[in-house]
Amino acid sequence: MRILAALLAVLLLAGCQAGPDQQQSDEGPITVTGEFGSVPVVTFEAPLEMGESTIEVLIEGDGRELLPEGPVLLALTAYGGDDGAILADRGAGTPRNLLLTPEDVGENLFGVLTGVAEGSRLLMVQPVDDGGPDMMLVVVIDVLRTQAHGEAAEPVDGVPVVGSTDTGAPTATVPEGIVEPTELQVVPVTRGAGSQVKPGQEVVVQYTAWAWDDGVVYDSTWESGGVPATIAIDDTFAGLRNGVVDQRVGSRVMLLIPPSQAIGTDALVMVVDILAVIGEGEVETPAPTDSAAPTPDPTG
Repeated sequence: MRILAALLAVLLLAGCQAGPDQQQSDEGPITVTGEFGSVPVVTFEAPLEMGESTIEVLIEGDGRELLPEGPVLLALTAYGGDDGAILADRGAGTPRNLLLTPEDVGENLFGVLTGVAEGSRLLMVQPVDDGGPDMMLVVVIDVLRTQAHGEAAEPVDGVPVVGSTDTGAPTATVPEGIVEPTELQVVPVTRGAGSQVKPGQEVVVQYTAWAWDDGVVYDSTWESGGVPATIAIDDTFAGLRNGVVDQRVGSRVMLLIPPSQAIGTDALVMVVDILAVIGEGEVETPAPTDSAAPTPDPTG
């Protein structure tokens, strides 16, 4: 929470909309490069002169507006104004699950974020004192989405029907005649275009799981206040682990989970919104080659 404490001195919200790949600040020659949701590259002539705190909108999102007491998912990346170096201990694009309350985000940031649309990118510049020499702190704040976003997938026959409530929470109806799953089935509902989930990562999700037999909610982030959960892919149960690996951020998927890959003895219907990933994940390495084997001729 150290970075959030550094945001308490925010004084100003100004407007400045730009494209998704390069954003130019109104507060002097500060340029932010990089896609929304990724770790940005911030360039400026260092050191920045000491000055007042400012915050402005670089990208104006089109998602839901943040409401007091509601969920907020922030990715924060901070840079030292004295040398432009990224400050890993203050956040480096790692998503943080929070409630939009003064206690969670600080009094002043609470006022700034209230009403901001998900999908927005903010740039904060402020003086800080960490016990050493005073300096300016530059922070890029990406307001990530707290529910799936993307293109609707083609409906699939012979599976439960997924809908949604006014809040975006999923619903699932099992038509008559559909039998309990005996193997995992992954049904796309919304196709996101973000990063692909890999083994070894953590993934930020919203979900609801229902027992197959009676339709009772087994577990749900939506029914617990709508705050996304962060799960370690390798440590969760098989149905969820195998169901979200290789899916893309922004997707909503329905998982039909047999008892052998669920928790306990019941099959589950689970609808999962994939919101963000944390970490690099596992990197596949090529299998060792036999040095004595002939080299293939690429020309055939």
